[in-house]
Amino acid sequence: MNSTRRDFLKLGGAVATAGMGATAGCTGTITGGGGTAATVIASSMQWTEAELMGYLGFESLKANTDFEIENELALGGSSQVFQAVKSGEVDFYHLYTGGALLTIPPKREEIPDSPKEVYEVAKKDMQDRHGLTYLQRADFNNTYALAARPQWQEKAGVENISQFAEYVSSGNTDFTVVLGPEFAQRDDGWPGMTKAYGFADAAGQLNIKEIGADLTYQTMGEGQADVGMVFTTNPQIKQYDLVVLPDDQNFFPPYNPAPLVNGETVDANPEIEEPLNAPMGALNDEKTVIDLNARIALQDEDVQAVAQDFLSSEGII
Repeated sequence: MNSTRRDFLKLGGAVATAGMGATAGCTGTITGGGGTAATVIASSMQWTEAELMGYLGFESLKANTDFEIENELALGGSSQVFQAVKSGEVDFYHLYTGGALLTIPPKREEIPDSPKEVYEVAKKDMQDRHGLTYLQRADFNNTYALAARPQWQEKAGVENISQFAEYVSSGNTDFTVVLGPEFAQRDDGWPGMTKAYGFADAAGQLNIKEIGADLTYQTMGEGQADVGMVFTTNPQIKQYDLVVLPDDQNFFPPYNPAPLVNGETVDANPEIEEPLNAPMGALNDEKTVIDLNARIALQDEDVQAVAQDFLSSEGII
């Protein structure tokens, strides 16, 4: 009998690798005390791609284990969901590696250059400082960026963030900037970026509006703001013909999503790891993620259905 990728997941990676063949009705799934199915509570941050990551984990666990999976996706901002995982209120969510290093204690100031190093340092911090298990990272990078309306960018003559900083520092502050609420406050967001590029004082003279992160694209596209925060894998950058300003001083670190799991959950149910790792291994380029995000954000497809379709196409469910 030929084994499928789903067969491998249901057996558990280590068991399957050891050569225990998949047989009908005999899987290595998890049960709780008394033979009842253990409950795993899935969570995510409250924006499109984060919800997609959450549903990838949710659906993979649902298809490949006997866990009872509860849905607490789109719970809130990063700090809220992190605390929920740490306290055991929920069992996992997808945390982006750069954010793990810069926004969660010990909040490292020195960031490694390579995505792999960023992940390894973050993984060790999560385990040593918080007792949490950071599983496999995806290879795609969804970093923060500044984008501008092309008409404004051409008029201002700004080609990158350094030139943007010089432009603002020269007294050109009569324009509107839109920021997502987290980006407006985070050390790896607007405050840190303006400090790193040397225009924090001048930036205080700008007309800054905080709005929902997913609304910044439309706001710029409709001419209600000239510059704003974006995520680089968001398809609305292309939809609204926005110009991304290169981060020429490499302020923003790599942001690769990876499942962050409550340590007690992993200790009690180690088989949770393979089904959560599998979707991350399948996400290895930005185009794939942009296309998935476009189906949700632009074509109004249901995020859970998009996750199911992708997992099915990869043989994970």
